[in-house]
Amino acid sequence: MKFFLYSNNKIKNWEFDKEVPPLFQIRRAAVFIDTERGVDEKAVEKPMQSKINSLFCLSVLFFLSISSIGLAEDGRCLFRDLVLVEEIDRDLHDELPFYYNFSFVGGYFNMPSARFPKSGDIAFGASSVPPYSVFGANFAVFHRIELSANYRVFRGVEESNFGREGFGDDADRIGNVKFGILMPEDGFPHFPSIAYGLDDFIGTKRFSSQYFVATKTWRKYNFELSLGYGRGRIKGLFGGAAWTPFRCAGIPFLKDLSLLVEYDANNYKKHQTEHFKGRSISSRVNGGLAYLLGDTLQLNIGSVRGEKLGGSASIRFPLGSTEGIFPKVDDPCPYTSPVDIEPIGLIRPEREFVCDLACSFADQGLDLYDAYFICDETLDKQLYLKVVNNRYREESVVRERIQDLLAALVPANISSVKVVIEADGVESHSYCFRVSDLFALRECCMSNWELETLSPMKEVGCSLDPYETRLLFQRQREVWTLTMRPRVISFFGSTTGKFKYSVGLLGAFEGFLPGGMIYRLQGSYSAYSSMHGLTNRDRLNPSRLPHVRTDAVKYYQGGRVRLEEFFLQRSWNAGRGWFFRLAGGYFEPAYGGGTAELLHYPVQSNWAVGAEVATVWKRKFSGLGFTNKVFRFNSRNEEIREDFFGLQYFFNLHYDFKPLDLLFTIKAGQFLAKDKGARIEVTRYFPSGARFSLWMTATNGKDKVNGRNYFDKGFAFHVPFDIFLKKSSRTFLTEAMSAWLRDVGAFVIAGKPLYPILYEERYD
Repeated sequence: MKFFLYSNNKIKNWEFDKEVPPLFQIRRAAVFIDTERGVDEKAVEKPMQSKINSLFCLSVLFFLSISSIGLAEDGRCLFRDLVLVEEIDRDLHDELPFYYNFSFVGGYFNMPSARFPKSGDIAFGASSVPPYSVFGANFAVFHRIELSANYRVFRGVEESNFGREGFGDDADRIGNVKFGILMPEDGFPHFPSIAYGLDDFIGTKRFSSQYFVATKTWRKYNFELSLGYGRGRIKGLFGGAAWTPFRCAGIPFLKDLSLLVEYDANNYKKHQTEHFKGRSISSRVNGGLAYLLGDTLQLNIGSVRGEKLGGSASIRFPLGSTEGIFPKVDDPCPYTSPVDIEPIGLIRPEREFVCDLACSFADQGLDLYDAYFICDETLDKQLYLKVVNNRYREESVVRERIQDLLAALVPANISSVKVVIEADGVESHSYCFRVSDLFALRECCMSNWELETLSPMKEVGCSLDPYETRLLFQRQREVWTLTMRPRVISFFGSTTGKFKYSVGLLGAFEGFLPGGMIYRLQGSYSAYSSMHGLTNRDRLNPSRLPHVRTDAVKYYQGGRVRLEEFFLQRSWNAGRGWFFRLAGGYFEPAYGGGTAELLHYPVQSNWAVGAEVATVWKRKFSGLGFTNKVFRFNSRNEEIREDFFGLQYFFNLHYDFKPLDLLFTIKAGQFLAKDKGARIEVTRYFPSGARFSLWMTATNGKDKVNGRNYFDKGFAFHVPFDIFLKKSSRTFLTEAMSAWLRDVGAFVIAGKPLYPILYEERYD
């Protein structure tokens, strides 16, 4: 065995063996082993060799032992860090149970607290608070804004005006709101949460209150305490406390059982509109139990005024954050294989390539309708595709599926691909991909974010030049598509009953006609209705405006089967963010006519502006005919007929404020009853796809309700239908309600407006 040394940067008898591992290449005193030659006594003496051998072996063993200790220590540090992260995450999400009070406001029994449900949480239920029955709902628009609504029934107190006509016991509709002023996440964890609330802030305000409340939680002791001060029905100081003794006991069905106690500051004795059986009070301290099962079902039971026993039951659901009741197992996986980038030619004919492409798009839940080859002045081939998305709500999901598919199937002799997204006959936007970038994405040399930066969403651009294009594939648009769904129409507050409804079916045919025109034909069937006998006259507050909307109930009394919609529409993308449409036909059960709309909505813009005008005629209550007369009440409350020609026109402004996930819409112009003003609508959208809207219309209509000028107002929920499915869907379940059914601020949705069509395609 022979050793070769080098020191002081001078090599002695150097002979480098490539097989020597880097570990042996020690810089200041490197030792190399040569097994092919004998000992060179001139280079190193044997005693020296033995010492160096021993020293080298000891050094290697010491290095290996230190390395193993270091690796073990690193492993232990990694696990300690993971455990610490888990503890921090658990501590951040650990909180005491949250309860709704009898009015479905976050609190105890009758009193509120400064705690809030999570953003997007919805709850609904019923409570018995002698002598009242309360039906209510709660929705957290934001983490620090909580809205709730109650329908409070005065048990045993007949409504004074029309109680004997079927309305029965007196009732009141109540709206409540609570705002978080100081929250734990604001950076002051040792301070209590502070909130300001308004009870019954809208409508008759028979139970109105204003209050401030502060709440402090001690998770270590499973205890929370609230103190507050109110004016109105809640008068003076109030408080509440909750203790959850078994929260950390490891007993699952007992961990959310809490003991509640509160000091009730409601002014039962002197509040004017209080139920006569609810004025007496034996104790202002209410106590009882609250139980939360599976973070879904809440049950409360407790004392009321020290005299009665009250209780409530409610169901809550994370509507804003849910990913669905079922996982989306029926959605196709993003395209990965087979990979075929063979150039177009003898081995891979155009027909074979296009068939693979169309079938692969269909497997991904997308529809390919047109495919062209474009040859530019540089003789590069560009692939032009027109795609329709009927399945996915988010633009990013559609984009990623398209680019994954193209990265695996586009021929190598194609330079670029342009994909145009179309919806309801109008081209929304496009993507332009370089094929080299798509291949880099497939080979994991580029991320989705990088590709999105290189190939952003763009305007569709100019139409195709027939002299530079060659058609590869074209699929005919569907002439008809049938959809059916159940429908419930409801009316609150009729003189003959608190709740009237109609249950039936809706069936709709939709499709494309030659020239890019679309149509929609919708009919309805009423299976059961309790609306017979309802009239369009509000005896206490008759509308002095032309009856353009208050007679809506008569259209649902005209027969079991009815044609509701049948219209044609043609839309154009004029380029540079400009869109235009024309539509005509039966737009809804009450109106038909024609409309025109112009919209400017640039790609990747948060705003859009537009204008629309519609001329409509009033439909007869049954059949397909029109009438030029409408009813109206004169100053003597006599119903008279007058000529009517509907003309509505609006200037529209849309703004998507993405930092708060809010969509603002303003319609300013003339409404159906010839009243002029503006309608403001604010929509909050959530990660789940759910949306919640509030609107208010202010016009010069001078409609009086209970002696005050009334402005149309209401709310709407849009719930994604795929929450209940195992696959993605773009269908929404919609429920909308106005505070009153009045003629002020009424308008017709004429056809399919442009902004919702384009917004849905670009939504992410």
